[in-house]
Amino acid sequence: MGDRAALNLAIELLYVPWRVRLVREQPLPEGVPLLLRVAAGDAESEEAAAKAAGRPREVVRQVATFFIEQILLAPGADSYRILGANPTATSAELRTNMALLMKWLHPDSAREGEQAVFATRLATAWNDLKTPDRRAAYDSALQAAGRNGKMDHGRAAGGRGERGARSRGRSRRHRAAAEPRRGRLPWVLAFLLGKPRY
Repeated sequence: MGDRAALNLAIELLYVPWRVRLVREQPLPEGVPLLLRVAAGDAESEEAAAKAAGRPREVVRQVATFFIEQILLAPGADSYRILGANPTATSAELRTNMALLMKWLHPDSAREGEQAVFATRLATAWNDLKTPDRRAAYDSALQAAGRNGKMDHGRAAGGRGERGARSRGRSRRHRAAAEPRRGRLPWVLAFLLGKPRY
């Protein structure tokens, strides 16, 4: 049942979504890589999962996406969970999962492109764990967070922190100040042409 545990749980969550909150607090089940391969569009994995679950391939794709969005990429998820792994995962497993998730996020495979909002979180998680030094720093921060309560994921990577947050804040403010100028032209044209602005 090992490889099917995540698939079975994902199917259950799709049809009983109130359990999502409970599952977010639990360790990841065995078999998450199967869901990642299905979401990434691997036809062989998709066929095997559909056969094992006794469901159509479309449903299997849907449950894989739902599981990734609701369990792996849930707010507050640590970098291991975002990559569909646990802290005992090898570097090769993390790299494989990252590649599958990036394939899932690719605009050609994303049905409506909605998954692209997760790309930044995925890149940050990979950045936290991609080298042994970064992973050791992240593990230390994760362990300290376990003792203290919550973890500041921005500080866990070792290279970012308050200074990085300040510079990110400035760039957001700068973009926000520039956006109204770009956004006025359509409004002015709509006003002049007498078209509604919705």
